[in-house]
Order: sequence, then structure tokens, then C-alpha cells
Amino acid sequence: MKAQYNCIVQERHLPEQLRPELIAGLKQATSDVLAIPTNEVEVAFRDIPHGDGWRGGELSTTSLVRGTIPPGCEQPVREQLLRTICAMWSRITGCDEDEVVVSAVDSDYVSKVY
Repeated sequence: MKAQYNCIVQERHLPEQLRPELIAGLKQATSDVLAIPTNEVEVAFRDIPHGDGWRGGELSTTSLVRGTIPPGCEQPVREQLLRTICAMWSRITGCDEDEVVVSAVDSDYVSKVY
């Protein structure tokens, strides 16, 4: 029973030194809410090259945290996970909550779609 996160961030916006703390936060939030051991949570980062990400006509500061979790997660639990991740990301990075988009889809959904 694994969980995976793909974090898409704007180059130069998120300092490298914050990534270990964000990874630990994602693993801990997933463990706390979904009871998945932290060693079964995988996290990867992808940088959008500086100047390629825009929002409202200005360089974007938005981070995307796209999760894949085991199937069968009840909606209230999924919402708790998303809220927990959003709050953790905002606390560590100092961003506003509208600068992070968090999603979590069931792993069986991903295998059906792709």
C-alpha cells in the first residue's frame, strides 16, 4: 500500500533546502491520515523552467502537489489529507494557501486512465 507525490514547482521560487522538510512533511501527513508507513511514501520534484509558468499575466508562484493514494479512501479522510498537506506546505514555504494546489487520486483510477 504505497502513496506517491509529484511536486511541480517553479524554478527559483522554492529553495532546494526546503525540499527535505517538505518530503518529510508529505510522508508524515500521509502516515498520520492514511496510516501508510513513511517508508512507503514516495516524493519527487519537477521544476518548471523559470519564465515558463505564468498565472494572471505574471510569473507563477504556484506549487502543485499531485498525489496518488491507495483506493478506497473515504471523502472526509481525503479532505483531511489535502487540508493537512496544504497547511504543512504553506507553513514550511511561507506561501499563501492559494499558491499551492493539492490533489490525491486513487491509484486504481490512474491505472484505468493511463
